[in-house]
Amino acid sequence: MNLKHSFDFNFFVFFLLVILVGFMIAKPCKVHEYYKYVDWKTIFTLSSLLLITTAIKESHYFDELGRRILNRFSSERSLATFLILFSAGLSTFLTNDITLFIVVPLTLSIQNLVKNDLKKLIILEAFAVNIGSSLTPIGNPQNLFLWYQWKIPFFHFVYKLLPLVTFLLLSLLFLNYLVFSNKKLEFLEKSSTKILYDKKLLSFSLLLLLMCVIFLELHLELYFFPVVFIFYLFFYRKAYLKADWLLIFMFILIFIDFHLISALPPIIHLVHKLSLNTSKKVYLLSFISSQIISNVPASVFVSKFSHDWFAITYGVNVAGNGIIISSLANLIAIRLADSKVTITEFHKFAVPFCFVTFLIVYLFI
Repeated sequence: MNLKHSFDFNFFVFFLLVILVGFMIAKPCKVHEYYKYVDWKTIFTLSSLLLITTAIKESHYFDELGRRILNRFSSERSLATFLILFSAGLSTFLTNDITLFIVVPLTLSIQNLVKNDLKKLIILEAFAVNIGSSLTPIGNPQNLFLWYQWKIPFFHFVYKLLPLVTFLLLSLLFLNYLVFSNKKLEFLEKSSTKILYDKKLLSFSLLLLLMCVIFLELHLELYFFPVVFIFYLFFYRKAYLKADWLLIFMFILIFIDFHLISALPPIIHLVHKLSLNTSKKVYLLSFISSQIISNVPASVFVSKFSHDWFAITYGVNVAGNGIIISSLANLIAIRLADSKVTITEFHKFAVPFCFVTFLIVYLFI
């Protein structure tokens, strides 16, 4: 593991921990309530996905699948275009988080088979799942909350988000055109060796992944984790040792920290003083707050002050491709990248892409 790249992520976790300690010192009487701020359904779902995808990765099937995909594409740009569209399409119904747990390990396996530098593709895949998941009410947590909050008809929601998703996806494909050239894909010598994978481990893990999607759709996430926990405990304990539990710890810190930040009296007082009487103002507040406390809590926060669900939805979804904390999917992508991409490298693409798309949407909303 590249220690320099690893430090980049570990420092972010340390920064979150420092914020938490600061709040604990400032108001020790509130510490016993911190567990209430954590979305345990999300934590258990992510833990389940972490175990399942770790097992799939350890089965080495991604190496075989990567080889099959490479046999169909000859250039960097064509491969990147396929994976971006695949990521965006999959995220519309599998959610952005689940999709990343599939496409990032797959991309890393492909990277191990070629000489070409494809690590930037992981950043674009993070953008792709943020964009694709914006289309449907079940694509990401913020949409799900807003959909429930105002009881919006499913297809009406899709109809209203379609222009935004189309624009963002076309913008991402243009960025892909700039980032990746038609340079020919070059196989490494080791890619000619036959890849063996554990079919039993793969089959059971894929079955669990399918069950995970079903349990999510039925809102029974808390009942699914024990199934995954027991299965790998008895049949593949190595998944517990290989899984990246620091990622889960980071999300627990994020839930607590961002809840405490959004509840600060100065912030609430400032929002109350704002006159949210136009969609542009609601969109702007949704976007900015997402950069501070992430787009899921931002959608909850702004909904306390405005009922303009359309502007809120646009704001929090456009914001997802901003700084790394603006979307939990960004954090997942960078961590799953296994030090191939740093937070600094992510922002080199995210900041300009998000600023341009934000500005254009702001002008036309």
